[in-house]
Amino acid sequence: MSVRFDHFKGVFGLLPTPYTSDLEISTPELCATADFCCRSGQHGIVWPVMVGEFHLLGEAERIHNLDAVLETVNGRLPVVFGCSGLSVPQVLLFARAARKAGADAIIAMPPVRTNAEVAMTMYRRLADAFGGPIIVQNAATYTPLTGEQIASLVDQVPNIEYIKEERPPGSKHIAEVYHLVGDRVKTIFGGYGGRFMPDELRRGANGCMPACEMGDLLAKVIERWWAGDHDGARDLHRRLLPLINLETIPFMRYMLKRRGVVSALVERAQVGTETLDENDKHEISILLEAVAGDVTSYPFGAE
Repeated sequence: MSVRFDHFKGVFGLLPTPYTSDLEISTPELCATADFCCRSGQHGIVWPVMVGEFHLLGEAERIHNLDAVLETVNGRLPVVFGCSGLSVPQVLLFARAARKAGADAIIAMPPVRTNAEVAMTMYRRLADAFGGPIIVQNAATYTPLTGEQIASLVDQVPNIEYIKEERPPGSKHIAEVYHLVGDRVKTIFGGYGGRFMPDELRRGANGCMPACEMGDLLAKVIERWWAGDHDGARDLHRRLLPLINLETIPFMRYMLKRRGVVSALVERAQVGTETLDENDKHEISILLEAVAGDVTSYPFGAE
């Protein structure tokens, strides 16, 4: 397969999946969110992973919307297709679809409640199914691998060029993985919405995969870090952190609506106490004042 991007690093925004009033995927608003990532200064795009509610999506609609996202992005940023699924055969189905569609890379977690042996076999099979760069997503609730197991996989599967490490406590495991494979993978990405980004960068990460609604601001954090302005990076991160701590799927949709990216706040599954009330929205407005001067595009509109 052809390679458009040699090295992924920085902030790769995770797209929430928008829905219409009849609970179908809103392809226009999904594409608008991808375009927002391109225009606001993020470094890459990932869809669908946990933020995109991959577990709520059907196979055909997921593959169809990958084509739409790729057409919208049109090579402006790397597009990583999330292949996590309910079974290894389903994960491989998505990997083959990503190869056919021309995704720049794939990311996958093993199916929930499997074991390390099945997980490692799955990653080896993904290399044959996709053929391009693979990102191992090492998340706590989805058969997390040890650092030694990750190192073994990197030895066995040359296509594994990136790791998204998010076992808690995240920063310590970033350091563990960096020590073991930092010279054999291109980038180690952090997670957790960017909560620990400066510490992760200090310990060997060179990227993060947070939800995209504030990804442009987190991109400024990492760019300041790259420029050697660690104090400036930490200052902006501290001002963002209260907002990141409020992050839920409804929060992501609400923030994208306030930025004029999407128009609907429809949920495909019930969110219960995560539903935002008027007090939540007012608190968000107060917290946004701390970062308003750092927003250079898609300003936050009124509540």
